Amino acid sequence: MCGIAGIFSPQSNRVDPALLLRMTNSIRHRGPDDEGFLLVDSKKGIVEHRRGDDTIPEVRSPHILEPFADGTPNLALGWRRLSIIDLSPTGHQPMSNSERTLWIIFNGEIYNYIELREELRAKGYVFRTQTDTEVIIHAYDEWGMECLSRFNGMWAFALWDGRAKKLFCARDRFGVKPLYYFKNNDVFTFASEIKALLLNPTIARKANHQAVYDYLAHATIDHTAETLFSGIKQLPPAHYLAIDGAGTIEIRKYYTLQCNSELGSFDEAESKRHTEKFKELLFDSVKLRLRTDVPLGSCLSGGLDSSTIVCMANMLMLQDGVIDRSLIGEYQKTFTAEYDNAQYSERAFVDKVTARTNAQPHFVHPDGKELWGELEKVIYHQDEPFNSTSAYAQWNVMRLAHKNGMKVLLDGQGGDELLGGYAYHVPIYHAELLRHLRFGTFLAEIRAASTISQRPAYRQLVDLLGKTARNIFPDSAFEQFTGTRGFMNPDFSALRKKTLTAAKRNDSLQERLLQEETRLNLQQLLHYEDRNSMAFSIEARVPFLDYRVVEYGMQIPVQFKIHNGWSKYPLRCAAEGLIPKEVQWRKDKMGFVTPQNEWMQMLQLQIRTLLFDEHLRAEEFLNQSSLRRQFQNDPPTIPNSTLWRIVNLELWMRRFNVG
Repeated sequence: MCGIAGIFSPQSNRVDPALLLRMTNSIRHRGPDDEGFLLVDSKKGIVEHRRGDDTIPEVRSPHILEPFADGTPNLALGWRRLSIIDLSPTGHQPMSNSERTLWIIFNGEIYNYIELREELRAKGYVFRTQTDTEVIIHAYDEWGMECLSRFNGMWAFALWDGRAKKLFCARDRFGVKPLYYFKNNDVFTFASEIKALLLNPTIARKANHQAVYDYLAHATIDHTAETLFSGIKQLPPAHYLAIDGAGTIEIRKYYTLQCNSELGSFDEAESKRHTEKFKELLFDSVKLRLRTDVPLGSCLSGGLDSSTIVCMANMLMLQDGVIDRSLIGEYQKTFTAEYDNAQYSERAFVDKVTARTNAQPHFVHPDGKELWGELEKVIYHQDEPFNSTSAYAQWNVMRLAHKNGMKVLLDGQGGDELLGGYAYHVPIYHAELLRHLRFGTFLAEIRAASTISQRPAYRQLVDLLGKTARNIFPDSAFEQFTGTRGFMNPDFSALRKKTLTAAKRNDSLQERLLQEETRLNLQQLLHYEDRNSMAFSIEARVPFLDYRVVEYGMQIPVQFKIHNGWSKYPLRCAAEGLIPKEVQWRKDKMGFVTPQNEWMQMLQLQIRTLLFDEHLRAEEFLNQSSLRRQFQNDPPTIPNSTLWRIVNLELWMRRFNVG
């Protein structure tokens, strides 16, 4: 797990090694264990390996700031290392093949690297290290761009192909690992985090208006290749990017997730088959993600997803011995955010899981007063404003794990998007039953959902009508009715190119889940998790995003995903006998909640000062007079979730000096 950066100027040789050094220094938190650089003159075929101040002593090469020997570099690659697999000096990057014609900088993990290494050895490749990085090099050498389809893991890497004089960059199927880039004339710059790109003085710190609108109006980021910084883009998940010697950029999608859109008809035998297959795949996913040479623990919220991961990992660790016990101690370690207010606390469920597994629990208590003092720092590490205080709770969990010596954490992201775990998925499913004239199933599901959620049947019908209406009326009608745009500058909101909500599928649950898995919810969650974990030099691993688990999950018909009022039915059944029944059949879903409303009330004075007593940097996006009226009403009529986004936007613009 690492941080990577690079500058490529195919024609003009305008590469500044000092700039690259500043870029990698800005993401040192992603890799404090080692650093390395590569300078290339692609026209003359000169390649020089360089070191930095943090490079391990075993690597003896010139410093990156020393003059280039013979020629001028037009490619510079930089790398920071978080040592996870093969801790020896042989894991140093940039890494090459034996002929020094292929060079790579890599951020991520290829979990099936052992199996791939054996396959490549059978083809005659010789390995000098025990790293997954070297597997990528030889896989590219053998299969070219098709190597990506063979990897099971998370990755963002840049590979210099000296034979073809081409830079090849790729990102994993679901976007677990980030890769941002900026192209200006002949210069292409990329990095693991936006803050590294902003060190380039030619990049103007301007806000992307459409991205700002989507964030303010729809609480959405990372749903396109655009970022909130104008001109800075991200390579989308499941895409690769190649730049040749003429500076021509090719961006292509190499993987497309398919879903089974059939409603299906529930059958007990078929349901059991889905349960067993899903359980088998998830177990193997967890097993692969236990491959590490450093201490490993787990995030535990007390919900179904994280509890299942913790219990599966515990069985594999302690009973099957798939991990060196010295890396986990006598028992697995878990990390949880908890609150004194029982409305937000999942402590009782966490205690059930740790009692079942004998895991050593660790708790942190995020606080609203501390939030304000740390918010600017969290925004800096996130690079972009975020949607709720849950990201701050996760920040605290990662810090807690770091203090306890963890370098790898398992987490449960992705289960809700795959199996229909959010509350709003239920009315989408109910409406779909009606459209398919499944009246008997519809009535049974309404009754069952009412019993489980303690929401009467008429409320279930109201929810259904709300989702159905989204497919009938234009989004602008909802905005006028709900006042969504009342806090925004009318000139700004009128110039928006499109609305986002209209693109969300409410007519097919499976299609909606496909959107959330590939473009909407999950991308934001992965963004938060990557930045929060890497801020504390921790690698977060997400077993629910093993591509085999996702592909199979997207083929399970929705009537097997929500059944008898229970969401995520295949996972609940798969957890039978594995996790405590109180967690397995929880009727409430809290998610990664925080006392956000209480915190916002606590911080009213600070918010008032920020938005109304100081110069408002985001004034071109906001209707300050309307915002002031809504804020000063007793109680305030602007929702706390909206107010939080406004505060984040303003602080983001200040922290990154965005105009």
